[in-house]
Amino acid sequence: MKTTFLTLFESGGIFMWPLLVFSITAVALVIERAIQIQLFRKKINSLLLFLGSRGEQGEPFFSLDGIELFNLPQEEFDKLISQEIQLPFDKMFQHLEYLSAISAIAPLLGFIGTVSGMIASFQSIASVNKVSVNLVAGGISEALVTTGFGLIIAVVSLTAEHFFRFILSSIAHKAEESVTLIGRQKFVAKNDSGRKDES
Repeated sequence: MKTTFLTLFESGGIFMWPLLVFSITAVALVIERAIQIQLFRKKINSLLLFLGSRGEQGEPFFSLDGIELFNLPQEEFDKLISQEIQLPFDKMFQHLEYLSAISAIAPLLGFIGTVSGMIASFQSIASVNKVSVNLVAGGISEALVTTGFGLIIAVVSLTAEHFFRFILSSIAHKAEESVTLIGRQKFVAKNDSGRKDES
């Protein structure tokens, strides 16, 4: 008999339905997070371009509300930019918790399916005098299929979560270094301008 996804799904029993929901949700979250992180990277790059060009290029993704950003002392400049950047970064990291939850729950659902399948197998054995392979095959199949699907969903979700965390951490590290460097350059340029005015 040829094994297809449909036959595997049917052999997994009722617990395959919540696993299917989790798998679809995980795929949707991976696609959504990939798009959002790419857009977020562009926003950060635009902000860094705005800061590096002193407002001539790029744009901030937060409101300055009349703040003379480039006239602030270096410490206040660094603090303001860091605070404004940290909030969206925190939100991006928080949204990854959904993938973390799926990676934790999916294997447990699979294991529940395993227990259900083994119970069905032992009940079949207990109900007859003569035991055959076909009698217990259905329960064992349910046990193995649900466990396998649960683990696959968990591996994909967990891999995606850690990959996205790595990408966001690298973006955060680059942004932090760039903001610090831009602040120092602004401070040095301001001091140089002050010395020229004094002379």
